[in-house]
Amino acid sequence: MALHRIRRTPAPLAETWPPALPGGRRSGMESWLTDASSLTRRLRQDSTQFELRLLRQGPARALRDEYPLLGLPHGRKVWRRDVLLIADGVPRVLGHSVCALSALHGPWRLLRHLGVKPVGDAVFTRPQTRRSAMRVRRLSPSSPLSRLARQAHERRPIADKNLWARRSCFVFAGEALWVSEVFFRKA
Repeated sequence: MALHRIRRTPAPLAETWPPALPGGRRSGMESWLTDASSLTRRLRQDSTQFELRLLRQGPARALRDEYPLLGLPHGRKVWRRDVLLIADGVPRVLGHSVCALSALHGPWRLLRHLGVKPVGDAVFTRPQTRRSAMRVRRLSPSSPLSRLARQAHERRPIADKNLWARRSCFVFAGEALWVSEVFFRKA
């Protein structure tokens, strides 16, 4: 699989998360939160055993702040995928992706059949894909993304009260795919 350098695209005006810097510096995980390359590839390189656990994939509701990003009314179903990235037997990252259901019949149709393949395998192999700048946020324990990450963490308590997450948009043929990643401790 040949990986391509993805060109930048501006973040939409609806994006409310702050830019990756300076927030990433305060996290203690700057290199992970600001790295624009494939997170899955990096985890594979840094571990002896890598596993992607598929938690959900298919039509579902997006998180509340994702609807304006997708240009959809609140409550409409989207294609949603939640995965747990596990390195050397330890859950390291929750991956959360959303796009409009209509995109599955067009530019993002390959997402329907990913199974346990990473989303990165779909986006980093297409040279025409563009990516917005990375955005970073420290999640409060009550945020929907934080709750989702804690539920996925196999019922083990997470030491960090506030988890760090990054989010960016991949655009292919005019259709957006939003990817959020929540980090458990230092990845």
